[in-house]
Amino acid sequence: MTLTVPPELHHDLLLVEHLLHERTRARATVISMVNPHLIANPTDRLRALLVLAVARLGGATGEHVAHAAAAVELIEAATRAHNNLIDEQARRLGRVKNGAWDHGVALMVGDYLFALASGEMALSPDPRIIGLYSHAVMQICEGQLTTVTNLIPHETALATYWQRAEALAGALPAAAAQAGILCSNLPDTFLAPAARLGKHLGLARQLAAEIRDLESQGSFIQSGQAPLALILAAGAAPPDEIQAVFAHPTPEAVAAALPIIRTHGLPLARESLAAQQRAAHQALSELPVGSTTPWLATLIEQSGE
Repeated sequence: MTLTVPPELHHDLLLVEHLLHERTRARATVISMVNPHLIANPTDRLRALLVLAVARLGGATGEHVAHAAAAVELIEAATRAHNNLIDEQARRLGRVKNGAWDHGVALMVGDYLFALASGEMALSPDPRIIGLYSHAVMQICEGQLTTVTNLIPHETALATYWQRAEALAGALPAAAAQAGILCSNLPDTFLAPAARLGKHLGLARQLAAEIRDLESQGSFIQSGQAPLALILAAGAAPPDEIQAVFAHPTPEAVAAALPIIRTHGLPLARESLAAQQRAAHQALSELPVGSTTPWLATLIEQSGE
């Protein structure tokens, strides 16, 4: 989803883009080998925009905030570089992916981007931002190690899904929103609702992406992932049929299982998406009102699209 940037954040986002370009241009060719859009694609700077928009609620703007916003985007890029190393299906089946040459490059690029992010954190206005982002990276790593390996028992699969989703989709947006509070010198009492705003917004976007995929071809399942709707369908439909496609997600098996997942899982997944949006709106209502409040509210609404 391409984000619409509010006019009051245009200048600050340009500063962030400038920082990202300056920090990565020395190794731009190698970074592009892993993913040409790893840094260069500015259409989804959600985490940077959360830093900027929440900081604006407290009147903080410009370079004062840009370093914290650039740092979180470098962390996001680093985690996506490392994601290239992971084969979800092979990991669920206990198979280790061998380290080819491009495998090693992805690892080195991810580490390099993490190092660049550390430099930006050090330039951020509040040293506690380093702790926020470091904790988020730790959560992401734990999330990558948390995998739904079986859909039965259903309650265990659901608990594992949410633990993983909160780490991979919610931790970094939560830290970004909290960084905005610290950049603006707003009272620490706003840190908790800021974290909930980022977490629930990130989860809503993840659920929306899963729903769109299941309405299409189910490529997430084919890659070895376990969308929420698939797990919910296993609890409402004959679980053996869903477990079979999860264990062997060939294109033919996924195509045969999609009608079952869409009937039994998608309605419940949409309810979960709406619940995440409501929670994000509630968190936003607990933050100070500022010029970016309407945009943040619209962002929450658009997260379901």
